[in-house]
Amino acid sequence: MPRQLPRHKVLTWFYKLLFLALSFTAVRIYVGFHLSSSNLQGEAVDSLSLGFQREFLWPKNEPIIELALEVAKKPNIPPLLSNLRSIDESKLPHKCGIIFFYHIACTGGSSINHWFGKQVKLNGPHTSYWTKWGRNEKVEASFIKGMTKQTQNIGPNEWRFVHAHGMSYFPNVSEVYLYQWREEVESQGCGFVVTTMLRDAIGHTISQTKGMIKPNLTLDQFMSHLEPEHYNQRGHFVTQLDYLLYNMGPRNEYNATKEEKVRRAIEILQRHFDVLLLSDYDRFTVIMNKITGWVPLKLRASNIFGGDLNYSYAELQKIKDLTESNGDVAFIDAVKHLYYPGTLDYLVV
Repeated sequence: MPRQLPRHKVLTWFYKLLFLALSFTAVRIYVGFHLSSSNLQGEAVDSLSLGFQREFLWPKNEPIIELALEVAKKPNIPPLLSNLRSIDESKLPHKCGIIFFYHIACTGGSSINHWFGKQVKLNGPHTSYWTKWGRNEKVEASFIKGMTKQTQNIGPNEWRFVHAHGMSYFPNVSEVYLYQWREEVESQGCGFVVTTMLRDAIGHTISQTKGMIKPNLTLDQFMSHLEPEHYNQRGHFVTQLDYLLYNMGPRNEYNATKEEKVRRAIEILQRHFDVLLLSDYDRFTVIMNKITGWVPLKLRASNIFGGDLNYSYAELQKIKDLTESNGDVAFIDAVKHLYYPGTLDYLVV
């Protein structure tokens, strides 16, 4: 018969193990609370620090961490027309490359996505379509892995279209990959074109409200996450500014000011986006055809809402006020001034 330990020794070991487990849990809770409650305006937490990258961001490998630290050292770019990414038309079309389309909901992205799908079919075996998206944050890991594979071994006359949508990629914290992917593609003598479509800020919010019909929500319920006190919540929809920064994650996890959010969004656009337009679909197809050498194809509207949206003056005022307070109106204004020069010429005497 096996020897049994005295009852008091068993209890002693049990309490020692319990103490160690509780101590470890307390440390984890403290670290998590400290990170989630810190404000981006301060210097308490550096999201690009080595420790933060290793502990909280996927994937945990040294080359990406080192690249992230290099990104952290890059100076802030003044929001000037001369600092925007540009394409040398004299070198078009590129013989090969990747088009990376960051699809923001309710901006005509479905129509653009279908247009690219048709172009892939029309332009033969050297053109391909790839996407990976879903409603779970874990999708990003699969997307990044798949996208990294897409950037490798591109044929001399090959074009690959990548559709990023629905939690597939979080630009604010995963910016480092855009640098890595561009470097890999361009090292093969091919073009790497990052693009998205935006629209009027308040019109975008109104368009999103069609999503409250099926679950039968009130406007207050549908837009509650945009209330200032709910900055760390996920909502029933995502504005353009928040989607560009946080995808479908919490609206403003670090409680940054709207000015800081706009500054960061413009910084990401300036650093990485080659083609950015505001509801300008015909011009979009012309630019893409110039870049790729594809045969012109008309872009047709899809995923169109056929119902009616009726609001009172007070409800429209609420939509306007919450969209403005979130920073989206200022964001689209900044985009207009940068990417559509001349919009303020009427002010010049």
